[in-house]
Order: sequence, then C-alpha cells, then structure tokens
Amino acid sequence: MLGSQAAGRVVGRVERARVARRRRVDLAQALAPAGLRLPAGVDAAGLLDAARLQFIRMQSAWDASDDATLRKLTTPQMFSELREQLPLPDAPPNRTEVLSVQARLLAFDDLGSDWLATVEFSGMIREQPEQAAEPFRELWLLTRTPAMTGDALPWRLARQQALL
Repeated sequence: MLGSQAAGRVVGRVERARVARRRRVDLAQALAPAGLRLPAGVDAAGLLDAARLQFIRMQSAWDASDDATLRKLTTPQMFSELREQLPLPDAPPNRTEVLSVQARLLAFDDLGSDWLATVEFSGMIREQPEQAAEPFRELWLLTRTPAMTGDALPWRLARQQALL
C-alpha cells in the first residue's frame, strides 16, 4: 500500500501526463486546418516534425546524389523523376544549407490503403556557401501506408511543386 506522499507523487505524475497529452492534442488541432479530420493514430505535430526532417534529408540526399536515400524517401514514380534530374557526376558539388524550414498541413486524405498528406514548406535556404540565403516555398504530397507503423520515416514524397 502506498503512503500518502508516494500516492501524491503518483497522482502528480498522472496529472502531468494528462496535461502534456492535452497540450499535444491542442497543438495538433492548431496545426491542422479547420475541419481537417485525422485518423486515429495520426498526430499532426508528429507528422509535421517527420516532414521537416524528411525535407532536410531529401536536400542532403539530393546534394550527394544519394540514390539509396532518395529511393527510401520517395515513391517509385517520384524517384524515377528525381533520378532523371540529378546533376551529372562531373558537375560541381551542391551543398544546400537549410537555414529554416516551417511546415503546415494543408490537407489529409484517408484512402483506406494509403494516407495522403499535403504539406506546405517555407523557409530560407542557401544553395552555395558564397550565395545569399533565399526564401523558398513548396508543396509536397506525402503518402504513407497505414500498416507501415514500424518505419521511422514512413511518409514518402509522391509529388513536389515549387511555389517560390
């Protein structure tokens, strides 16, 4: 049997966990557009964190012409398109520095066998060390098979459109 101090600590931990969970739900609702319904198990904040990380990894993989990483982060169709656009091996190396990146969830579709998330990215990047930073804005269509829950980055780029 717990003493009153120990019981108080347990109740305190449980209450802090509830408050943290409530804050995370409130944040996720604030990040999702009004009326956007996400399936159980999809957290808008977590999705956007993963999307920002994927954006940075994609830039790095592109600069390094890293086929393996690009293939892992994209759908087969998108990988084929990107592969055709990669710089030639003798081209001067590119080093994209992502100075800031924000992500905003614009839409989410549950197609049963797949989920589709439309994410708007914006921020500042520098393509070469001697160049000034420039703003960017892009739309990405990310896809995920709901059954792929064990994958660290299960969202894959299916389509990309530069807006700026």
